[in-house]
Amino acid sequence: MKELTKLEEVVLISVWHLSDDAYGVNIKRKVREISGKEYFYNALYTTFTQLERKGFVVKHFGEPTAVRGGKRKVYFQLTKEGMAALVKAFERQSRVWGGITKESLKKGYA
Repeated sequence: MKELTKLEEVVLISVWHLSDDAYGVNIKRKVREISGKEYFYNALYTTFTQLERKGFVVKHFGEPTAVRGGKRKVYFQLTKEGMAALVKAFERQSRVWGGITKESLKKGYA
């Protein structure tokens, strides 16, 4: 399994957090909250396409609503493979940062 890019990781974590409410606007908001960075929709939807190709998310459409001019929301859901990719990313980051605290970083070398 290929490693996730940072943006793919943040998007997958956002989808995981949002669960059944994981659609464009909410995901964009959650990505900004987690990463501290603002991403344009085209960057996010390019990332969704990559994640779909890898089999990490699937999309489905909600019902058309009058508020959206009859358009349907596109919802994203983690697949079993997507969850496995997140677990692997978490384990890798835990190994990389294992034993390092914010305080020790501020002090310098261990």
